[in-house]
Amino acid sequence: MRSLELALTVYASLTRHLVRSLLATLGIVLGIAAVVAMLAIGEGGRQEALRQIESQGVDNIILRSVKPTEGIVQQSSRSFTQRYGITQGDVDHVQGVFQNVRLIVPVMDVRRDIYQGQQTTDIKAVATIPAFLEVTRCRLVDRRSRFLTPTDGQVLDPVCVVGVKAARRLFGHLDPLGRNVVIGNVSFRVVGLFESPGGGRLGGQYELNNTVVMPLETARSLWGGITMRMGRGVAEQVDYDFLYVSARDVDAIPGTAGRLRTYLRAAHTQADYEVLVPYELMQSARKTRRIFTIVMTSIAAISLLVGGIGIMNIMLANIFERTREIGVRRALGARKRDILWQFLAESVLLTSIGGALGAGLGIGTSAAAEWFSKMGGDSGITAVVTPESLVVALAVSVATGITFGTHPAWKAAQLDPLTALRHE
Repeated sequence: MRSLELALTVYASLTRHLVRSLLATLGIVLGIAAVVAMLAIGEGGRQEALRQIESQGVDNIILRSVKPTEGIVQQSSRSFTQRYGITQGDVDHVQGVFQNVRLIVPVMDVRRDIYQGQQTTDIKAVATIPAFLEVTRCRLVDRRSRFLTPTDGQVLDPVCVVGVKAARRLFGHLDPLGRNVVIGNVSFRVVGLFESPGGGRLGGQYELNNTVVMPLETARSLWGGITMRMGRGVAEQVDYDFLYVSARDVDAIPGTAGRLRTYLRAAHTQADYEVLVPYELMQSARKTRRIFTIVMTSIAAISLLVGGIGIMNIMLANIFERTREIGVRRALGARKRDILWQFLAESVLLTSIGGALGAGLGIGTSAAAEWFSKMGGDSGITAVVTPESLVVALAVSVATGITFGTHPAWKAAQLDPLTALRHE
């Protein structure tokens, strides 16, 4: 049978019972749609997670001070100082003993409110050293901007560098450079504007673009690293809230992180720290992606199995209804393989149409899920439909048509012409 003749025959057969043909593909449509939508949402989540991890710096090991339970601290009077977290001794030890360390950047949360007029904001104020810009993968925005310099700390200059989001909230459309930011009860002059292109977070906690950065020495001279919690008679003292340890050799990071954890367990009597290793997180994210792919494949297999059984049932019913048609075609000279190819082509066409409709529905579903999740804010899920997922979806739908259409097509080809002609 020529290709054109086969195509016309298949088209006429399917359009003769259009509604039934569409219903037969419903299982394929829903199965493919579910898989495409879930893969798109999963891929979006994976890319967002990797972007956040990469923004931390794959060559970094980040130590974070964690406040322990207050009950651990012995209270000797009505007021006491609770000291915890990463200490200067930890910094000195890491700097002097660890070989795979290129750079160490301490960061202190000054724990002082930043004011916009008479109102406080949720903008974070931190103190650090000039190398902060390098380890956090941030960059200066305005050509007039500068970052902190060693001289700023030496002369205890009250200057600061402001993240782009914090600048918009504090100054609106006004030029922030040269203006003042009130932190606690001290006025700081803005000398620079910076941004984190990937929307990264400081130690995985604070949004970098919503941060104000000042010299570490200036903050220590003003507040000494002690924060009072009013009304409870409690003072907290933390040397460093975050410590960025930049490695020389990225491949050696797991070993360096392991030795660092061993040292901290021995040096700290309580769990007042956390070790964040973006390199390990990235490896874990890749493993999770493989597990997610396996789960999605299993769900797709079940969905397409149900859809394939539906296609097989419809094709078997078509053979019974069209037995006389098959007999006539055989009597007019059609060969067994012509009948086989005809019914197999019908099955593949049905599943291909279902795959195409399912892919379109999956794209629409993932886009709708993303839109609804972001209503009223800039947070929410992100759906990313990759060309590979669409190709795989269509290929699987065709494979389903071949797999579940072969038996009905073979059965139609084996019908005896005389028996088929006598069929009523």
